[in-house]
Amino acid sequence: MNAPELAVAACHALDLTWIAAAPAERARHWQRIHGDAELAAWLAPLQPTHLYFGSEFCEHLLPSTRALREALRQAESAGLRLVLLSPVASPEVLARLDALLTMLPAGSEVVVNDWGVAHELASRFPDLRPVAGRVLCRMTKDPRLDAGWAGRCGHGLAAPTMRGLFARLGIRSLEIDVPLFADDAAFADLPLPTAVHLPYVYVAKGRMCRAGSLAVKGPERFAVGRRCQKECLRFSALASRPGRADAGASVQLGNTLFSRHSAAMAHSLRQAVDGKRVARLVVPGAPL
Repeated sequence: MNAPELAVAACHALDLTWIAAAPAERARHWQRIHGDAELAAWLAPLQPTHLYFGSEFCEHLLPSTRALREALRQAESAGLRLVLLSPVASPEVLARLDALLTMLPAGSEVVVNDWGVAHELASRFPDLRPVAGRVLCRMTKDPRLDAGWAGRCGHGLAAPTMRGLFARLGIRSLEIDVPLFADDAAFADLPLPTAVHLPYVYVAKGRMCRAGSLAVKGPERFAVGRRCQKECLRFSALASRPGRADAGASVQLGNTLFSRHSAAMAHSLRQAVDGKRVARLVVPGAPL
């Protein structure tokens, strides 16, 4: 395995003209988005190869057929391969996904975060490539936890039952977050080529949305399935505990809580990349 591939993730249309720029311009781009000069300098030499489009966490951010058609055109124009992101799926989401999956070119990757979606791909869309998403990668990631015991709760992806499930569903690659208390062994036993998300881990997700509910009154407030105006595309909230030494800063975005990598987590990921244990890096194409 050589240098990792680099994917840019988005749930809406992005300006991708910077991708063809020289590394110095790409470094300025990453710096503007994520505010980390060291991270920007590390990413800049890597030419983006993929556009991740859709949402891993929210059914309301699943693209329309029109949005996906435009994203496919934009990715092709930028020389990127499009990867469709999919969330945990209700029957309604499965019906919407059905229309989207028929639009993808043969060989396209689909990141699945629901075993039912993986089964749907395996049984009805054998020309597409299911990728096990990070929602399916269970491990403790809450930055409020104590390293004394939380560090022992790893992902377990190399267990025989997981390997058998991946094989049965035709899953040949994985996506994970950086473990909260990562050490040298954190990336050593991954059973399949693995993409790693940065510079945030997803801590937890639900179906109720804080930002989307604050302006709603009555029984729809904080209700599952309420109307959505996609407030998460405009607002996020820092989550902190004054006086506590949490392992990382947390951000509430829509129905999902994210935590920024600590310096130790970033160091662990770079060691894994240097050791050629990471196939792909996935970076948000817009600030959280």
